[in-house]
Amino acid sequence: MPQCIMKTKNPEALENKRLIIRFSDWRITSPFPIGQFVKIVGEEGKIGTETNMILHEFNVDMRPFSQKVLDCLPKEGRDWKPTAEEEARRWDLRHLDVCSVDPPGCKDIDDALHCIVLPNGNYQVGVHIADVTHFVRPGAEIDKEAARRCTTVYMVDRRTDMLPGLLTESLCSLVSDVDRCAFSVLFEIDSNTFKTVKQQFGKSIIRSRAALSYYIA
Repeated sequence: MPQCIMKTKNPEALENKRLIIRFSDWRITSPFPIGQFVKIVGEEGKIGTETNMILHEFNVDMRPFSQKVLDCLPKEGRDWKPTAEEEARRWDLRHLDVCSVDPPGCKDIDDALHCIVLPNGNYQVGVHIADVTHFVRPGAEIDKEAARRCTTVYMVDRRTDMLPGLLTESLCSLVSDVDRCAFSVLFEIDSNTFKTVKQQFGKSIIRSRAALSYYIA
């Protein structure tokens, strides 16, 4: 344990606590390193404490998004809707019975699917992925921030988002009964051999019929 902690006037206050310490030196003549006490994270064994230690250990960025990042979001906020021009550039798949299946309470629904029987008897299976690139332009401040954070981190009692909640929980989330931009892959499956005979890729607009869970499907 660092000398700075060994010399504390109230060592009992540090018992059974998770600490953050910044090491500065370890002299060859000393059995202990020299460091500076940063802070007490909390009582060991508590979910909140252990979660904070894991996030700190792996350098997970928990800071709020900067104003420069937030300025990249649509000014309309949650009222944003695709323009007529944007709709014209995409496949209109809103007539299909698309649905999603996720854990109960999931807010960032990023994929959905559908399956229909085609006139020729084959199956069409569609996989629809939320089109985040519509809102995250290459080189924009929000793109740089997402690249730096790299991923959304899910913990037992919280999550740390790669992108602001307006995108992850609203505009990019494939919730039911709302038009959403997606990137879709359509597979035509032979009804006898179950082999793929055709596939198509493209940007689309979908309207999910239901946001199902693993227990309601």
